Amino acid sequence: MQEQLKQLKEVNRNLRKEIRKRMGDCLNDLSIEDLQGLEREMDSSVNIIRDRKYRSLSNQIDTSRKKVRNVEEIHKNLLHELDALKEDPYGLVDNGGDYDTLIGYQNGGGGGSSLTTYALLD
Repeated sequence: MQEQLKQLKEVNRNLRKEIRKRMGDCLNDLSIEDLQGLEREMDSSVNIIRDRKYRSLSNQIDTSRKKVRNVEEIHKNLLHELDALKEDPYGLVDNGGDYDTLIGYQNGGGGGSSLTTYALLD
């Protein structure tokens, strides 16, 4: 148990020392090789961070582009619906037919039309 505690304290001390080095503290005690190794680690870390940030921004841009395309499609559909409503608000189509002749055919070919009314029952 005591041996494990000593090992954990040693690991803790080494990690704290590594953190101080990376934060820029106690660099005077490092050799040239250690400083060059620290510089390589920092460069590697910066590259990893840049790659992650680039991927994150790329994903955000792709998502935004998809949203814009979706909104443009919705807008286009709404414009088509609006144009359709402006053309004929009742949904009727006037194809220029002669409606009087249709009424005449319904009534046996006669010239006049007859309407029948029905009373509504409560």
